[in-house]
Parts: sequence; C-alpha cells; structure tokens
Amino acid sequence: MCVVSDKIKFCTCVEGDFEEGAYEELPHYWLLHRFNNQKGCEVMGISVMPLDYLQPNYLLNAQTLGDRINEKDAFDKIIKFKPKDQLEIVINNLSDDELDRMSFCFIFKKGKWIEKEYDTFEIMSHYDELAYGDFDKLKDK
Repeated sequence: MCVVSDKIKFCTCVEGDFEEGAYEELPHYWLLHRFNNQKGCEVMGISVMPLDYLQPNYLLNAQTLGDRINEKDAFDKIIKFKPKDQLEIVINNLSDDELDRMSFCFIFKKGKWIEKEYDTFEIMSHYDELAYGDFDKLKDK
C-alpha cells in the first residue's frame, strides 16, 4: 500500500445530487456521517476484525490523514462540521484484493478531527450519511 500524500485534497465535486450509496462506485472516497438523535435504530450483528491494520503503512497514513483533515484547506468547499460528526475515508474501494482496501475513521470533537475505530453498528444505528466525495493527490508523485 502506498503512503498517502500530506497534500491530499478532499473534493465535494462529485457530479449530481447526494445519492446514498453512490460513493460505493468510487475508487477512493470520503463520507461524512452526521449524528441523528432521532434515529434510535439498533443494528446488531457480529463484528469482523478489520484487515486494514495489517497494511504496513496504515498507522502512518492514519496520522497523515488526521493531520490533513484538520487543516483549513483540506476540503474544496467549506463544510460546517458538528460535534459527533464522523468522517470515513476509504482507499482502494474497488480493489479485487480485500487486503488492498483501507478504511479510516475520525470523529469531530472540540473543533478537531480525532482518529477512532470505525464501528459499523454505531454508524448504522445513530448516524445519517450527509455528504461524500472523492479526493486527489492520493500519492506524492
């Protein structure tokens, strides 16, 4: 797996209106989840150990992404983040090899993004998909 560039730019310029699930067709994407007090849905299942942590550059990439999303120019448009927002960043989404796919999750607390473990059941139970996009400059050239 590559080392992510610290110049990565998160674009909200995906064509068309927000369509839930449309991001799944992108090779790399970011997805903003907004906490919904009214949702109150409880989703249950069995957790599966994520394979992302097996990637040799996972921790370095998580640090780079965390630093970058806390910079004012990380996104191409101004987005008003709220406490409890969660940002999911997925790299190599369309890869045939599951080991190539990497997911990162961050939560917005006290005005900054902090890395957290992605919890599918928490997201499905208490969050709505608010915005998504792709990104450029994935790797330094």
